[in-house]
Amino acid sequence: MNAIRKLTLLVGAAATAFVLSAGPVFADTEPGTGEDNHRTALADSPRDRLGLLLLGSLVVGGALAYANARRQFKGERPQATGEFRWR
Repeated sequence: MNAIRKLTLLVGAAATAFVLSAGPVFADTEPGTGEDNHRTALADSPRDRLGLLLLGSLVVGGALAYANARRQFKGERPQATGEFRWR
């Protein structure tokens, strides 16, 4: 399996997991109203929801960057020696 395919599968799985976990949160159109609804709203406005999506993507991007840097510095890639050099 080549690196591009692994990266595509990883990003696709992360995006699917994020969408599936965020779906129930956004399904509640009026949080905190009604007699049956005792759930606390995670985000009160669409602006807050967008902020949560941006923060989530920042965390996922940071995790991917950390994993990439760790693999590069440990020398796990065939083209990497594990040593730092200026370019």
